[in-house]
Amino acid sequence: MLRPTTRVAVFQVAILLAVAAVAYVVQGEKTALSAAYGAAVTLLGSLLMLASERESESHSEWTAQRQLGQFFRLAAERYLLAGSLLALGFLSGKVDPLALITGFVAGQFGWLAALKK
Repeated sequence: MLRPTTRVAVFQVAILLAVAAVAYVVQGEKTALSAAYGAAVTLLGSLLMLASERESESHSEWTAQRQLGQFFRLAAERYLLAGSLLALGFLSGKVDPLALITGFVAGQFGWLAALKK
């Protein structure tokens, strides 16, 4: 059985591939790459969370206060990462903005899909 965060990342990879394939068939290469970029942003945030979870598990001596601090730091890092990568995509001028946001939103559904057993 996979860990919940690993399951989320697996679902997000599947969503990334599906969104890119559908966008490619419907609109072409630029739209597919834009949608894949948006989904990849959510995947990177999940991978950051997975790395933090693994680090936390390897430090059983950390107090609850330290764990909570790590959690808040991770939340801030994920928001900054997502915001920066989305801004970079939009400011590049090389992406289809609607496809990028669609891929990002679809990637977020990986969290909901992973909750279902």
